[in-house]
Amino acid sequence: MADIFQVDGFRRSLDYHAERHNVLSSNLANSNTPGFRPEELVRKEEKAFGGTLALVRTEGTHFQAAGVPAIHETVISPDESRTGGLDGNTVSLEREMSKLQANDLRYQGASKLVTRQLAMLKYAASDANAG
Repeated sequence: MADIFQVDGFRRSLDYHAERHNVLSSNLANSNTPGFRPEELVRKEEKAFGGTLALVRTEGTHFQAAGVPAIHETVISPDESRTGGLDGNTVSLEREMSKLQANDLRYQGASKLVTRQLAMLKYAASDANAG
């Protein structure tokens, strides 16, 4: 039963990285839009706790600790780490491409993990026969 929960965690990871890919792609698409400020997808817990990851209740059967968010939620927030050029646009193509590549690697890694996890579940369901 624990394997099913691992697959669910990997699924949430894939969803997060797919959503982040869309945000980063939008930043790149607007790199020539005057006044555009890039956005970043962050988990609410990261934003609320100053960048540190906090405990999160991932299943309804887990005990709820005081001050712990019930689920992972993401928000799109402006990336204020850079100053604008003459037109007010703060998108750095190199930085956004680097973020996009790192996000892609994380997505590929999670995808491989979920594929292997499902293969093991399939193997176990077939009573350890080759098919």
